Amino acid sequence: MKTAKANELLDAAMAEMAKSGMKSKKLIPHLQEAREIALKEEDPLVTRALRLAWQHLESNGEFGLAFLEEAETQEENLEFFLSLCVRSENERNRDELREMTNMLQEMA
Repeated sequence: MKTAKANELLDAAMAEMAKSGMKSKKLIPHLQEAREIALKEEDPLVTRALRLAWQHLESNGEFGLAFLEEAETQEENLEFFLSLCVRSENERNRDELREMTNMLQEMA
């Protein structure tokens, strides 16, 4: 994401997840607020990715997307997903984020 505020929100979401786990009631608002910033930045990929992520978390109480083969927990997959959003300016990261977002869409 382009703005420091958006990246701070995503970093805060990752810190909250590390502290309290995926079920934290504070996690989803961070994602929702970061999504609003992505919308203002006119980045449809990150906007869609964050919306699908928080909706998935809200509906399922977990991040059931197993993207990284070496990840042992859902938290690791969500952390990777959020790190892609933070560094979404990199084209390779965008490709992986697009793939993960499509997988989330199929799960909806």
